[in-house]
Amino acid sequence: MVENDRGGFRWWARWLVCLGLAAAHAGLPVQATSLSAVRPLLLHCFRTAHAPSCQQALLRIESLQRRAGAQDRYPCQTLLLGLQAEVVMVQLAVARGEKAFETLRESEQLCSGL
Repeated sequence: MVENDRGGFRWWARWLVCLGLAAAHAGLPVQATSLSAVRPLLLHCFRTAHAPSCQQALLRIESLQRRAGAQDRYPCQTLLLGLQAEVVMVQLAVARGEKAFETLRESEQLCSGL
C-alpha cells in the first residue's frame, strides 16, 4: 500500500472506524437498509462530492456492513468496507473515478439480499 502525507491506509482505516463508532455513540438515526436504497446517495456522492450525500451514504453503508458481519457474510462485509473507503476518498477530494463505481457494482452483486 502506498503511503501518502496523511498516513495512507492506516490513517483512513482508523478514521473510518472512529466515524462509525462516533455515529453509534451519538445515537444518530442510521437506517439499516438495502444497498440498492443507498445507491442514489452513493452515485450523487461519487459524481458531485456533495458532503451531505456522502455522509449519509457512509453512515448507511456502516449499518449494512455491520449487518453483513453479524450474518457471517465476510466477503460482502469486506466489499462494503471498501465502498466506505471509496466514500472517504471522495470526502478527502481523492476520488478514484471508475474504481468507485466498480466497487459499488461488485458490492451490489455480492451483497444481494442483505
